[in-house]
Amino acid sequence: MIKMKSFFTCMFLYLIVSTTFGQGIKFEETTWKEALEKAKAADKPLFVDAFAQWCGPCKAMAKNVFTKEEVGKFFNANFINLKLDMETPDGRDFEGIYSVSAYPTLFFIDVKGKIIKKVVGGQQVEGLLRIAKEALSKSYNTEDLTKEYDGGNRDYDFMIKYIKALNNSGQSSLKVANDYLQSKPNLTDEQLLVFQFESATEADTKFFETIMQKKNAVVQLVGEEAFNEKIKSACKATIQKSIEYDTPELFQEALQKSDKTLTADAALFRHSSEMMYYQTFHQKDAYLKAADQLAKKADKDDYKTLRFVAEDICKNYKEDPKVLKKASQLAEEAYEILPNYDNLYFYCRTLIDGGEFDKATKVCNKALEEAKSKQAQEAVQIEGLINYIKTRKENNG
Repeated sequence: MIKMKSFFTCMFLYLIVSTTFGQGIKFEETTWKEALEKAKAADKPLFVDAFAQWCGPCKAMAKNVFTKEEVGKFFNANFINLKLDMETPDGRDFEGIYSVSAYPTLFFIDVKGKIIKKVVGGQQVEGLLRIAKEALSKSYNTEDLTKEYDGGNRDYDFMIKYIKALNNSGQSSLKVANDYLQSKPNLTDEQLLVFQFESATEADTKFFETIMQKKNAVVQLVGEEAFNEKIKSACKATIQKSIEYDTPELFQEALQKSDKTLTADAALFRHSSEMMYYQTFHQKDAYLKAADQLAKKADKDDYKTLRFVAEDICKNYKEDPKVLKKASQLAEEAYEILPNYDNLYFYCRTLIDGGEFDKATKVCNKALEEAKSKQAQEAVQIEGLINYIKTRKENNG
């Protein structure tokens, strides 16, 4: 049972991360030396995509990997990012220091300019995130910092760095943070708030309570985006705990605190969290209610939220015709907002799952007529989809 809950916990966190509704990686528009200086100032590693304009795998990553929301969310939060054309003067200058023999080559470089990790070749989303997490973990040498801490260093800037390093490496910083404040360090009000903010790793802690109570002041110090990311991260950690220990009270506490504290997307966070939580414990009615609420909260042009809800319904209730009908309606709305092939394919897939082959064919034929006069490549894709629907219908019959 514990292993099963751990599995669902991982899926839960992955899906919540994927519903952050953000953009892909934000790349700096500057030279690599200036990007490295920015990385030093931000105390973050530098990620460099060393590419060439003619490189096929480079183009594929730029189109299909770097643009993904979960990739953007992780890289934008933890790295300074740079795309570097190796056939430009700046690229050749970079190559004079960091050897590049094939494209793409992905570099993770620490604030001192030392390579943390170097990977040659294109990556898919899962592989890139795994590599980035390994690089991030290596960039924070917690062993050396711990030795320095044990040696008595309690300088404020060092403590902030140590707390961040522990958090980024997946270690708990709560004891270190509590011990430091109990030593009554001489801090300004702003320093104290920033320290409490960095230490608020879970929603069910005094640190979190403090930043809730002083929300406006904290936002002024760290910025609204960083504030909201911290709140979501802390609430997710507490929700994970509620699943692992089967403690519904903790789950409700995390939701109530996210409602009260987030300055944006509070409803989206609540309902996506509810969907994952209730599905974990097989509470179908509660799950469907949360899914319906999440879909209703989507903006009129927010096809991504509609797609997420529809995909999750299909994954969990593929054998339930009534529920699949709801998924098809949401997929249709997403396709109407953005009528591209990807949304068309997904919409037709929901129709196929529900046995509505004729409707799927009709939708595709209409899309094909429009595509013939605009996008030849998309027309070929749609023709292939029509043949697929025909085959599925024949096999079903």
